Amino acid sequence: MQYETIHTETRDGFEIVFSVTPEHTAPEDLFDDDGEAAAAIRDGDGYWFVARVDAKKHGVTLGTDYLGGCWYRSFREFLSDGYYADMVKEAISQARDTLDKLAA
Repeated sequence: MQYETIHTETRDGFEIVFSVTPEHTAPEDLFDDDGEAAAAIRDGDGYWFVARVDAKKHGVTLGTDYLGGCWYRSFREFLSDGYYADMVKEAISQARDTLDKLAA
């Protein structure tokens, strides 16, 4: 699966990389009971994607979190949503656990 990098930042000493790949599950199969999301996606109004957040040190991925079924009008909107913040926390937590295991 090919991911496209959308945003990078440094947080708590880790390089945080937010990337996306197209979601292949239909919106109706996840949450779109009224068809609004599917229609908007077909009309090119927004993005339907799987989000990935990696926490890295020196280019090595130490922690990762994924979230599928994301529909947002812009990636900037996703970055300001609580899901992204939660994903960053999870990726950093995994990265710290990985570093602890490597140091042990």
